[in-house]
Amino acid sequence: MKTPWLILLLSSVVWAEEQYYPQSNNITWDKARLYCQQCFKELTTITSRNVHLIANNLSADYWIGLRRSYNGTLPWSKWSNEDPVTYQNWYPGHPVPNTEKKQPICPTTQTPLTSTTTITTTSTSTPTTTTMETSSFVANKSGDMCPILVDILDCLNMTYKDLESTVNSYTITTPKTTTHSTLPTSTTTYSTQTTPQSTTVSSCILEPEPDPDVYIEDSCVVLLSFGMWKEKVCNISRPFICYDDRFFGQINYFNVMKNNVSLSWSAGPSAKNISHYRVEITGDYNQTFNKTGLSAEIGNLTSGTLYRAQVFPVKCGRDLNPQNISFYTLPSAVMNLTVLNVTTVSAFLSWNKPDGNQDFYLVIVEDLIYGNNQTAKCPNKQCGITDLTPGVLYNFTVFAVVNQTTYGVPSSYSAYTNPSEVKNLKTGNNESNAIEATWENPNGYHSSFNVCIKELISNESISSECNCNEGSCNITNSMSIRMTALSSGTQYCLCVTALINSDTQPGKTVVSSAFTLPNTVSITSLVTYSTSMSVNWTIEGKYTKFHVKIETTDFQNSLRSDDTKDCYYNFASLMAAVRYTITIITFNGALESDPAKVIDYTRPTSARSPKATVNKMNITVSWEAPADSVGARINYTVKYHTPFWNEDYTLNTSDTHLTFPNLRSGTTYDFNITVVAGNLTSNPVSTSAQTEPVKKMLSLVMLCSSANKLECATNTTQEELYSKLYNLTAGKLDGVYWKLKWVDRKNH
Repeated sequence: MKTPWLILLLSSVVWAEEQYYPQSNNITWDKARLYCQQCFKELTTITSRNVHLIANNLSADYWIGLRRSYNGTLPWSKWSNEDPVTYQNWYPGHPVPNTEKKQPICPTTQTPLTSTTTITTTSTSTPTTTTMETSSFVANKSGDMCPILVDILDCLNMTYKDLESTVNSYTITTPKTTTHSTLPTSTTTYSTQTTPQSTTVSSCILEPEPDPDVYIEDSCVVLLSFGMWKEKVCNISRPFICYDDRFFGQINYFNVMKNNVSLSWSAGPSAKNISHYRVEITGDYNQTFNKTGLSAEIGNLTSGTLYRAQVFPVKCGRDLNPQNISFYTLPSAVMNLTVLNVTTVSAFLSWNKPDGNQDFYLVIVEDLIYGNNQTAKCPNKQCGITDLTPGVLYNFTVFAVVNQTTYGVPSSYSAYTNPSEVKNLKTGNNESNAIEATWENPNGYHSSFNVCIKELISNESISSECNCNEGSCNITNSMSIRMTALSSGTQYCLCVTALINSDTQPGKTVVSSAFTLPNTVSITSLVTYSTSMSVNWTIEGKYTKFHVKIETTDFQNSLRSDDTKDCYYNFASLMAAVRYTITIITFNGALESDPAKVIDYTRPTSARSPKATVNKMNITVSWEAPADSVGARINYTVKYHTPFWNEDYTLNTSDTHLTFPNLRSGTTYDFNITVVAGNLTSNPVSTSAQTEPVKKMLSLVMLCSSANKLECATNTTQEELYSKLYNLTAGKLDGVYWKLKWVDRKNH
């Protein structure tokens, strides 16, 4: 069987790659076609796209897939594969028409021609050869062409062009004559005239002419070695050319395991003519075997290895285009997976190399509590996993991996990370015989807490003596604990550890010192003055000293502290009218009691330099702070009173000025300014002012009658009247603006 030497890629809606196979054995056209249909697709077709590929490789004359009449179609119109004929390359004179070639034999009898064709004969004394020329015929059956001629052409299976070509090449030799007659030895020129005329001419009869290329009713085409076509009798034996579409199948693999895989593939074209399929497996070692079905189980493979599978359909002993696929077998499982070390946020894994091959290892880390999963790519047999959550149960699954995405058989191991340490461990509300401790949850997860307490020897540090395992311990789920029946005034070591894994796996222990407290003093008295305070207290139990301090928020840098062994203390150089906090703490060595506190004000002193400023209906009152309170924030009460209207108003402020807007016009306001310190007040300081008046005129007309003539007109009488009227008004209008004036009517 010859291999194909021609390949053509044809472009259409669907791409098909054609291959051409010359066959050297000589058989008839029908047998050649049958063979091509069985072992290939068909006898070859020739188009403008593949002719150069086929013609350039010819070594003989070959049958091709063209027959004169194929399945009743028009001659030479369809190839044997049903494709239309779109390209022809006939040898000259082919295809031979369905008519024999004739030669003219002309008798001596003259016969008049009655036609639109005029024949003119010219005679001379010497023989001359002329060519019969025919002017153009109009090839229109329904128009200018003679109906009889059309029927004759149809009968002869000829076209108008065939007839025209034959007539134009017709030559008759005859001697010239001077008469209008036809002589055998004259040369007659036939020409077509546009005007009909009557002429006599010899009647010539066409006789068969011998020709080796004769018409064959059922002929097949031979492709000559130089590329042109000829008709031949179909039952002659010759070589032939088959063609086939390049086979493109699909192969699939499934059920991939460590040492075996399942394959399936597409059936070859004309499956009934496929004798078998040859399966070739290449990899670390090769396998080849034949199958008649469309699937196979491949075994004896190496895990984690790349293999290439090819399936060749075998048709008439010829390998068709193979179906190809590559696959990896699954890597084997790693062995002896274990977790060597864990911390709060990491785990270190180790395992043994599996059988077969692998490119790297993939670790899938599953968070079984919070669901925060991650993956890690590890090149070696050990791998550190970080960014874990404390106190969480993790499942570590290790895969050997090849080809980036082919995972092997998994191996798994579960382990807890260590819980984290508790946060903000502190003691509070401690008593002389009890200690309370609180803390916050650690990061991550935990199941419970182990709390231990141990009494320390005096003056020893926690780091050198605190061993929680030697103390009294309790397991609790709470974030606080109260431990009682303790010695008073004693230092203790307090340990808190988060637990996980059924309270068996501890995290890091947090250690803190704790104390039972000495007693707190009882404050018995506090005496305050404007610039000092004296405090007294009592205490039961042991102590070494008292720490006293005084502070206020009413001015900066107010804190003052001191130590004393006495049960009293006097704070001097204080500011007047300021709120102070006094704190007393009992110490017994390094141990200190809960603080005792007392809060009170120093006594206030009076403000200074009060004044009132008038702006129409507004009055602004200002003053200076007491000399003992300069620089401190103290409180004032400002009160005004209107004598005429009997109105009172009070405002509190910490500023040294205050504005009263929208007051009554022409009214006198009296202001009192008092320093306030808690329930204590200073002596007030006063000022007053009158708002601007809005003046209105009130006229009083006085009638005077007297027994003495002209007594009402004397100055004495007028002055007495004015005095009485003024005294009467003054008592009524105190506190508002008013003015009494005598007006002479003569001038008004």
